[in-house]
Amino acid sequence: MPVSPLSLDIKIKRKARIIPFGYKIDDTGNYLISIESELKALEEAKNYLKTCSYREVAIWLHKKTGRYISHVGLRKRIQGGLATKTEEN
Repeated sequence: MPVSPLSLDIKIKRKARIIPFGYKIDDTGNYLISIESELKALEEAKNYLKTCSYREVAIWLHKKTGRYISHVGLRKRIQGGLATKTEEN
């Protein structure tokens, strides 16, 4: 499912210490702001996972975006359903 342009403007309340791949902290430190390029790369990564391992795709994501994500972190993002969900709480 492609990332919708409307979902990129939504601020999400920060719930944990860890900042998910595809997001950054706003100036107040209380909300997460989506990073469009990382979320698009994450969508591409979902397609690559059909033929490649999580480790290989995590390395590719790191090279493409410049932001590190481990293969375990990638697995959690994809399987947890957080790859494109942006819900305002």
